[in-house]
Amino acid sequence: KVVRSSRTSPAILKLKGDIMKLGEIKVATLKLLFAGYENDINVGDLDELSLDENYKSYLFGMNDSINRAFSSIEEKGVLPSKSYTINKADGEVDGQFIRFDLKELIPDYFSMDRVVYQNSRGDYKGHYEYQLEEDVLVLRDFKESDESLRVLYKPTLERINDDTDNDLELDIPNSIASQIPLFVKGDIYREDEPNEASEARNWFESAMSELHKNKTTNIGRVKKIFSQTE
Repeated sequence: KVVRSSRTSPAILKLKGDIMKLGEIKVATLKLLFAGYENDINVGDLDELSLDENYKSYLFGMNDSINRAFSSIEEKGVLPSKSYTINKADGEVDGQFIRFDLKELIPDYFSMDRVVYQNSRGDYKGHYEYQLEEDVLVLRDFKESDESLRVLYKPTLERINDDTDNDLELDIPNSIASQIPLFVKGDIYREDEPNEASEARNWFESAMSELHKNKTTNIGRVKKIFSQTE
Protein backbone atom coordinates (compact mmCIF):
# COMPACT_ATOMS: atom_id res chain seq x y z
CA LYS A 1 0.00 0.00 0.00
CA VAL A 2 1.20 3.50 -0.86
CA VAL A 3 0.26 6.56 1.15
CA ARG A 4 0.75 10.04 -0.20
CA SER A 5 2.72 12.38 2.00
CA SER A 6 0.97 15.11 3.94
CA ARG A 7 3.89 17.47 4.34
CA THR A 8 7.22 18.42 2.86
CA SER A 9 10.16 16.95 4.75
CA PRO A 10 13.53 18.59 3.98
CA ALA A 11 15.24 15.76 5.87
CA ILE A 12 14.49 13.46 2.93
CA LEU A 13 16.78 15.61 0.81
CA LYS A 14 19.97 14.83 2.70
CA LEU A 15 21.52 12.67 -0.01
CA LYS A 16 24.94 11.11 0.11
CA GLY A 17 27.89 11.40 -2.27
CA ASP A 18 29.68 14.28 -3.95
CA ILE A 19 27.84 13.96 -7.27
CA MET A 20 24.13 13.26 -7.50
CA LYS A 21 22.63 11.11 -10.22
CA LEU A 22 19.44 11.81 -12.11
CA GLY A 23 17.84 8.72 -10.60
CA GLU A 24 18.59 9.98 -7.10
CA ILE A 25 16.65 13.16 -7.85
CA LYS A 26 13.67 11.06 -8.94
CA VAL A 27 13.87 8.79 -5.90
CA ALA A 28 14.07 11.76 -3.53
CA THR A 29 11.06 13.29 -5.27
CA LEU A 30 9.03 10.10 -4.88
CA LYS A 31 9.88 10.09 -1.18
CA LEU A 32 8.48 13.60 -0.94
CA LEU A 33 5.34 12.62 -2.83
CA PHE A 34 4.70 9.36 -0.99
CA ALA A 35 5.15 7.94 2.51
CA GLY A 36 4.64 4.49 4.00
CA TYR A 37 5.99 2.48 1.07
CA GLU A 38 6.71 -0.98 2.41
CA ASN A 39 10.14 -1.19 0.77
CA ASP A 40 12.64 1.64 0.55
CA ILE A 41 12.81 3.07 -2.98
CA ASN A 42 16.13 3.12 -4.78
CA VAL A 43 17.33 4.01 -8.28
CA GLY A 44 17.16 0.41 -9.42
CA ASP A 45 13.39 0.38 -8.76
CA LEU A 46 12.56 3.23 -11.12
CA ASP A 47 12.00 1.16 -14.27
CA GLU A 48 9.60 -1.14 -12.43
CA LEU A 49 7.84 1.74 -10.71
CA SER A 50 7.28 3.43 -14.07
CA LEU A 51 4.82 0.58 -14.79
CA ASP A 52 3.10 0.83 -11.39
CA GLU A 53 -0.26 2.63 -11.42
CA ASN A 54 0.65 4.46 -8.21
CA TYR A 55 3.82 5.98 -9.62
CA LYS A 56 3.87 6.02 -13.41
CA SER A 57 1.90 9.24 -13.87
CA TYR A 58 4.36 11.06 -11.60
CA LEU A 59 7.45 9.55 -13.21
CA PHE A 60 6.07 10.24 -16.69
CA GLY A 61 6.15 14.00 -16.21
CA MET A 62 9.20 14.16 -13.99
CA ASN A 63 11.82 14.78 -16.70
CA ASP A 64 10.03 17.88 -17.95
CA SER A 65 9.67 19.15 -14.40
CA ILE A 66 13.35 18.56 -13.68
CA ASN A 67 14.21 20.54 -16.82
CA ARG A 68 12.06 23.40 -15.54
CA ALA A 69 13.99 23.21 -12.26
CA PHE A 70 17.23 23.48 -14.27
CA SER A 71 15.88 26.63 -15.95
CA SER A 72 14.97 28.14 -12.58
CA ILE A 73 18.41 27.35 -11.15
CA GLU A 74 20.12 28.96 -14.16
CA GLU A 75 18.02 32.11 -13.84
CA LYS A 76 18.78 32.44 -10.12
CA GLY A 77 22.55 32.47 -10.77
CA VAL A 78 23.42 30.07 -7.95
CA LEU A 79 25.56 27.66 -9.98
CA PRO A 80 29.33 27.89 -9.47
CA SER A 81 31.03 30.08 -12.06
CA LYS A 82 33.17 28.51 -14.75
CA SER A 83 36.26 30.03 -16.35
CA TYR A 84 37.13 30.67 -20.00
CA THR A 85 40.44 32.19 -21.10
CA ILE A 86 40.00 34.75 -23.86
CA ASN A 87 42.13 34.42 -26.98
CA LYS A 88 42.51 37.68 -28.86
CA ALA A 89 42.16 35.84 -32.18
CA ASP A 90 38.57 34.95 -31.21
CA GLY A 91 37.57 38.59 -30.97
CA GLU A 92 36.75 41.37 -33.41
CA VAL A 93 38.94 44.45 -33.04
CA ASP A 94 37.15 47.78 -33.44
CA GLY A 95 39.44 50.73 -32.85
CA GLN A 96 40.52 50.65 -29.19
CA PHE A 97 38.01 47.94 -28.35
CA ILE A 98 37.61 44.25 -29.02
CA ARG A 99 34.37 42.25 -29.01
CA PHE A 100 33.77 38.59 -28.18
CA ASP A 101 30.56 36.69 -28.91
CA LEU A 102 30.32 34.65 -25.71
CA LYS A 103 27.46 32.42 -26.89
CA GLU A 104 29.54 31.42 -29.90
CA LEU A 105 32.79 30.90 -27.99
CA ILE A 106 31.43 29.12 -24.89
CA PRO A 107 28.97 26.26 -25.56
CA ASP A 108 27.50 26.25 -22.03
CA TYR A 109 27.47 30.04 -21.51
CA PHE A 110 24.39 31.37 -19.73
CA SER A 111 25.35 34.70 -18.20
CA MET A 112 28.36 36.83 -17.28
CA ASP A 113 29.83 36.83 -13.80
CA ARG A 114 32.99 38.94 -14.12
CA VAL A 115 36.30 39.32 -15.98
CA VAL A 116 39.65 38.61 -14.34
CA TYR A 117 42.81 40.35 -15.57
CA GLN A 118 46.49 39.74 -14.95
CA ASN A 119 49.76 40.54 -16.70
CA SER A 120 53.40 39.50 -16.66
CA ARG A 121 54.30 42.39 -14.32
CA GLY A 122 52.23 40.90 -11.51
CA ASP A 123 49.15 43.10 -11.83
CA TYR A 124 45.88 41.35 -10.99
CA LYS A 125 42.33 42.67 -11.12
CA GLY A 126 39.58 40.31 -9.98
CA HIS A 127 36.88 42.64 -11.35
CA TYR A 128 38.17 43.99 -14.66
CA GLU A 129 36.11 46.65 -16.46
CA TYR A 130 33.93 45.41 -19.31
CA GLN A 131 30.68 46.10 -21.14
CA LEU A 132 28.05 43.73 -22.53
CA GLU A 133 26.10 44.17 -25.74
CA GLU A 134 23.53 41.40 -25.21
CA ASP A 135 25.89 38.36 -25.12
CA VAL A 136 28.80 40.19 -26.76
CA LEU A 137 31.64 41.09 -24.38
CA VAL A 138 33.33 44.44 -25.07
CA LEU A 139 36.85 45.05 -23.71
CA ARG A 140 39.62 47.49 -24.36
CA ASP A 141 42.09 46.01 -26.80
CA PHE A 142 44.97 44.22 -25.07
CA LYS A 143 48.40 42.69 -25.77
CA GLU A 144 47.94 38.94 -25.60
CA SER A 145 51.67 38.24 -25.10
CA ASP A 146 51.71 40.35 -21.93
CA GLU A 147 48.15 40.22 -20.63
CA SER A 148 45.74 37.45 -19.69
CA LEU A 149 41.95 37.79 -19.44
CA ARG A 150 39.54 35.17 -18.16
CA VAL A 151 35.76 35.29 -18.29
CA LEU A 152 34.00 33.89 -15.24
CA TYR A 153 30.51 32.92 -16.33
CA LYS A 154 27.42 31.11 -15.15
CA PRO A 155 26.84 27.91 -17.15
CA THR A 156 23.74 26.35 -18.64
CA LEU A 157 22.63 22.88 -17.56
CA GLU A 158 22.23 20.13 -20.12
CA ARG A 159 18.60 19.14 -20.43
CA ILE A 160 17.37 15.57 -20.02
CA ASN A 161 14.81 13.53 -21.95
CA ASP A 162 13.09 10.14 -21.76
CA ASP A 163 16.22 8.43 -23.10
CA THR A 164 18.53 9.91 -20.46
CA ASP A 165 20.00 7.22 -18.21
CA ASN A 166 19.05 7.44 -14.54
CA ASP A 167 22.73 6.87 -13.71
CA LEU A 168 23.66 10.17 -15.34
CA GLU A 169 25.78 12.22 -12.94
CA LEU A 170 24.53 15.79 -12.74
CA ASP A 171 27.03 18.62 -13.02
CA ILE A 172 25.38 20.40 -10.10
CA PRO A 173 26.67 20.81 -6.52
CA ASN A 174 24.73 18.71 -4.00
CA SER A 175 23.69 21.81 -2.10
CA ILE A 176 21.69 22.83 -5.18
CA ALA A 177 20.76 19.45 -6.67
CA SER A 178 19.29 18.22 -3.39
CA GLN A 179 16.67 20.98 -3.58
CA ILE A 180 15.38 19.98 -7.03
CA PRO A 181 12.87 17.43 -5.62
CA LEU A 182 11.18 20.30 -3.81
CA PHE A 183 10.72 22.16 -7.09
CA VAL A 184 9.43 19.00 -8.80
CA LYS A 185 6.95 18.30 -6.01
CA GLY A 186 5.65 21.84 -6.25
CA ASP A 187 5.35 21.44 -10.00
CA ILE A 188 3.60 18.06 -9.93
CA TYR A 189 1.19 18.92 -7.09
CA ARG A 190 0.27 22.44 -8.27
CA GLU A 191 -3.25 21.37 -9.38
CA ASP A 192 -4.11 18.37 -7.17
CA GLU A 193 -2.51 19.53 -3.91
CA PRO A 194 -1.99 23.30 -4.17
CA ASN A 195 -1.17 23.75 -0.47
CA GLU A 196 1.55 21.09 -0.54
CA ALA A 197 2.78 22.45 -3.86
CA SER A 198 3.06 25.94 -2.41
CA GLU A 199 4.89 24.65 0.68
CA ALA A 200 7.40 22.71 -1.41
CA ARG A 201 8.02 25.65 -3.75
CA ASN A 202 8.54 27.97 -0.80
CA TRP A 203 11.18 25.60 0.60
CA PHE A 204 12.90 25.57 -2.80
CA GLU A 205 12.82 29.34 -3.21
CA SER A 206 14.10 29.84 0.32
CA ALA A 207 17.02 27.47 -0.30
CA MET A 208 17.91 29.22 -3.58
CA SER A 209 17.72 32.62 -1.93
CA GLU A 210 20.08 31.52 0.84
CA LEU A 211 22.53 30.04 -1.67
CA HIS A 212 22.50 33.23 -3.72
CA LYS A 213 23.00 35.39 -0.62
CA ASN A 214 26.00 33.28 0.46
CA LYS A 215 27.60 33.55 -2.97
CA THR A 216 27.09 37.30 -3.11
CA THR A 217 28.58 37.74 0.35
CA ASN A 218 31.64 35.63 -0.49
CA ILE A 219 32.28 37.52 -3.73
CA GLY A 220 32.10 40.82 -1.87
CA ARG A 221 34.71 39.65 0.61
CA VAL A 222 37.30 38.76 -2.07
CA LYS A 223 36.77 41.74 -4.34
CA LYS A 224 40.34 43.11 -4.35
CA ILE A 225 42.73 44.61 -6.88
CA PHE A 226 46.42 43.72 -6.67
CA SER A 227 49.12 45.67 -8.47
CA GLN A 228 52.89 45.72 -8.12
CA THR A 229 53.06 48.98 -10.04
CA GLU A 230 51.07 51.06 -7.57
